[in-house]
Amino acid sequence: METSRLSDLLKAYRRAPEVFQATSYWNSYEKGILETISKIDFLKIRSGKYPILATFGFTDVIYSYPISMPVWKKILLKFIRNLVGRSTAFMPYQLSLSEIRHMAFHHCELLADISGAMSISTIETSTFGNPADLFSIHHKKYTMHFLNYYVRYCFARKHISFKGDEIVVDLGTGSGYQIEVLKKLYPDLTVLCFDLPAQIFLCEEYLTEALNKADIVGTGITKDWKDLSQLKKGGIHFFGNWQFPLLEGFQFDLFWNAASFGEMEPHVVENYLSYIKGNVQWVYLLNARHGKETKGKIHVNKPITFENYQDMLSGYKLLDHHDAYFAHRRLSQSKGYFEALWMKE
Repeated sequence: METSRLSDLLKAYRRAPEVFQATSYWNSYEKGILETISKIDFLKIRSGKYPILATFGFTDVIYSYPISMPVWKKILLKFIRNLVGRSTAFMPYQLSLSEIRHMAFHHCELLADISGAMSISTIETSTFGNPADLFSIHHKKYTMHFLNYYVRYCFARKHISFKGDEIVVDLGTGSGYQIEVLKKLYPDLTVLCFDLPAQIFLCEEYLTEALNKADIVGTGITKDWKDLSQLKKGGIHFFGNWQFPLLEGFQFDLFWNAASFGEMEPHVVENYLSYIKGNVQWVYLLNARHGKETKGKIHVNKPITFENYQDMLSGYKLLDHHDAYFAHRRLSQSKGYFEALWMKE
């Protein structure tokens, strides 16, 4: 990996105004993430070998069921699974892992029918990074996480009739899995990805392998841009989050933020939205309905709520919102995540 590029990103980030610096939530992770990158084997990034990377999306692993069981039961379950094989029906209601995967896939098929979405069977996940949770259905490769991101696309597709040449801005791109899904469905989309230095660095590395390399416009190119006049139609562009002011006055189709705004304080979110309000047609959000934790090592100083988003998105009409789901279960029921789409009035 070209670690000098990450060094340049970090230098630019630390010179940025305070409002673009990571707040308390991500400050708690920064040191560990950077230490992990310094010794990472990128060929194993999706193997589960680096748990801290799961904080921004690289979570292609199989979790034990249920997660909250005592340690001794987890050890016993692991022994049984290794002894009899993962497909044996040991879960509640006599479900096997294979059955859960097929139900999740069928859920995606049903959502496509309801929303008019492009079929999940037309695309498959990249195998780069050795994803631990890799399986095949109808001779195509998937992970549960890949299906989860397809579910989010289906929600947006209910209201957005994608022509395929839209401009999409994703703030907090994380692993880049959402962009992988969207670009595989609509190869002519023009995408702008914004995130913190380590995250955007790893995202660029992954999507360079997962998608068409010719479409990649990396941070080595965009780091000195003063405006967006050099955008490549159909390209995937990578930027540091502190470059978000480049969007001021820029007209585009869809803004996307998933599990990112909730980890910021309200005034930080309002600053980001100030650069896109009035310039974008649709706004997609997936975040904690009542905000993130305010206590503990990983916390926010002031939570942002669904009502805050409503107030901040004046001039936009809420088209739809509901509790957020993965392909196979509710998304963190205890924290109450929502999925919502607004349209410019």
